[in-house]
Amino acid sequence: MNAVVALASILVAYDGTPSSLAALDQAVEIAERNDSRLTIACVIPVMAAAYGIEMPPGASVVETIEAARRMLAETKSKIVQRGVSRVETVLLEGDPVDRILEYAEKHPPNLIVAGSRGLSDAGRFFLGSVSDGILHHAPCSVLVVKTGAVPRTPRTSRAM
Repeated sequence: MNAVVALASILVAYDGTPSSLAALDQAVEIAERNDSRLTIACVIPVMAAAYGIEMPPGASVVETIEAARRMLAETKSKIVQRGVSRVETVLLEGDPVDRILEYAEKHPPNLIVAGSRGLSDAGRFFLGSVSDGILHHAPCSVLVVKTGAVPRTPRTSRAM
C-alpha cells in the first residue's frame, strides 16, 4: 500500500550558499508540484566567525542582519514570480541547527529541505553539519540536497 503524504508545508534552510541554493531550487520545485506553502528560513549565527561564515570587513551584526533581510526579500520575490504564491520568510539568530529545529517544532512543516555542504568524514567529525543535525533531530521528513558530490571509492568489495 503506497501512502501519499500531502506536502502542505515545506521549510527550507537557506543562507545564500551554493548548497542552500540547490536546496531552495528543490524546495520550490516540490512546492510548485504540490501547491505547498514554502517557508524560507535564514539563520544568522550570533558568532558568525565560529561557524566559518565570512563577514565583510567592518560589517556589524546589524549590517549582516539587514543584508540577510534583503536577500530573503529578493529570494521571495523571485519565487513568487515563478508561480509559488504562498511563500514566507523568517530570519532567525543563533545556532543554525537549533533555530531551524525550534522553528519546525513551533510551525510544523511536512518536509524540511537543506543543502549538503559535502564535508569530508573528518570535517563532519570536527565541525558537524547543519544538514546532519536537522536530519537526525527533525520532527518530520528531511530532504538533504547534495551538490557537487564526488563518488567515493568503496572501502571493501563484496561478492554479490
